[in-house]
Amino acid sequence: MILYLMKNNFKLISRNKLAVTVLLLGPLVTIAMLSGAFKEFMSSYKVPDEFSVGYRLNGMDADSTDALKDAGREAGIELCEYPEGDPEELINNNGLAAFVEFGDGEYTLYKSDDHKPEGAVTEYFFERAMNEGVNAALDMVSPAAEFSSALPETELDHMPAVDSTDYYGIIYILYFSCCGMICATGMLGSEKKNGIEKKYRVCSISDLGLLMARLLPTMGVVIVCTLIETFVTAALFGVHWGQPLVSALIVIMMILAFCCVGFLLHSISGNLAITVIGLFSVVWILGYLGGSFETYMYSSTSEAVKQITPFYHANRALVELSCMGHSDYVYSSLFFSSCIAAVSMILTIAVYKFYKKT
Repeated sequence: MILYLMKNNFKLISRNKLAVTVLLLGPLVTIAMLSGAFKEFMSSYKVPDEFSVGYRLNGMDADSTDALKDAGREAGIELCEYPEGDPEELINNNGLAAFVEFGDGEYTLYKSDDHKPEGAVTEYFFERAMNEGVNAALDMVSPAAEFSSALPETELDHMPAVDSTDYYGIIYILYFSCCGMICATGMLGSEKKNGIEKKYRVCSISDLGLLMARLLPTMGVVIVCTLIETFVTAALFGVHWGQPLVSALIVIMMILAFCCVGFLLHSISGNLAITVIGLFSVVWILGYLGGSFETYMYSSTSEAVKQITPFYHANRALVELSCMGHSDYVYSSLFFSSCIAAVSMILTIAVYKFYKKT
């Protein structure tokens, strides 16, 4: 019974040509426009071959900075010591890209508004050095160099530059895929038109089986469209995905999560218009907070708000996998999407049971 419903639903979903076309062409048009519009903006993130950064030691052993200074020179960062003076004044008066005050097991970084690219790379360099040692910080410039460091550890919270085409090429495929529930409107509309919804309430199929019969075909169509978009954008724009299997898992879990949210909204409202508007509103708000419109590197949204949005974790994980080959946000992204999917499925089944009783 369930397999028959899945097969029939897959046909109904696939016949919704308008929704499938929007899902296929939407990312292509958006990526083409935004990657070109922000190309110069994001290319300004590039840094000169060499630049100077001031530093001051407050309670930190001077010997521990020797390896750091050597690695800095290899990376094009000249570290200059300034025992006294206001950091901001030293930056402005000496043409420094940034200034670092080292304390006991911690440091404070001052960045210049006139040298944002250099400041970003400086932040990344010091975060890697403090977290994994000088060798790790130097990997982005000279992987073969050998240094040692006894610097204290802290959390890595920055990433190197990413091309606008890669950024928007990745996050907008994810964004439109999360709106893939629109493909199910043909199936749900047919059920309502032919009174099939009422028949489901008295038939022997379980609530979970009914949800799976709707959810899995929808996900299948969305995943196929996502794969097509991925290959087409890679061929047309040269979008680079890092760690394909991990990236695919992140995208599929986000598709699952927001398809479940869409079916939850439909189970509550029973209205296709409310379902589509509600889902698009949820995706838009979470996407905005998570960097789908305003790149999360330059986002004005507070870090605390971004950290509670699933799109921030998914976007950051995918982009960092592309430009770095690894990301600390992979597990948090999978955790967020899994929780959203599980909670939405449980609530949807509960609503199905409620309507059966009434």
